[in-house]
Amino acid sequence: MEIKIYYCFELLALLTAFIKIKQLSASRYRYFPLFLLFIVAYETASFYKVFSVNHSNLWAVNIVELIEFMFYSFSIYTNLGTARYKRPILIAIVGSIIYSVLSLLLIHGFWKLNISGILLQTLVIIVACGVYFRQLISLPSAQAFNLLKQPGFWLNTGVLFFYLGEFLFFASFSYLAYKNSFAYLQFWMVVSSIANVLLYGCLIACFLYVKPSTR
Repeated sequence: MEIKIYYCFELLALLTAFIKIKQLSASRYRYFPLFLLFIVAYETASFYKVFSVNHSNLWAVNIVELIEFMFYSFSIYTNLGTARYKRPILIAIVGSIIYSVLSLLLIHGFWKLNISGILLQTLVIIVACGVYFRQLISLPSAQAFNLLKQPGFWLNTGVLFFYLGEFLFFASFSYLAYKNSFAYLQFWMVVSSIANVLLYGCLIACFLYVKPSTR
């Protein structure tokens, strides 16, 4: 098994989560250790092509992408402090989940990549992160000064960069993937690696700044 750089960051994030599990369990980030354990297990199994059916694991990608979206979207939702924005974001999240399931079953099919559902998920996440950062702009200068010590800042930063990379990748998937383009494969590897390294690097920072009172 060839070890990827992003996989090392995933393992490091998982290790950090379990080292800080006492603090995480008393905060809104209590489910991250189990979630990261699931992600690492999935990535490890994928290296050995456990999910490959007829030389394709797209069915597993669809499921994991949806699980990731639900987990990260609701994690971001809990970080939003203004009721004015929380309700529309919640509606968008639930609507995206419903559409993704229907798209998977009725439009693209279970065995093909759920492109439209995944793209909708990425857009909702990006908007939700944008709303979070918009709220930060209105913070008093004293609070803004301590921004780098806020777990929510690191969570939203990592998720934003990750889903920007996801959007870039999946938006071009339909056009390039089925052409068996080697350039596209290289493009995918670079974008995926950078997005994952940024995500898990930011999650590590997030966990390190979590205190038991972080609600």
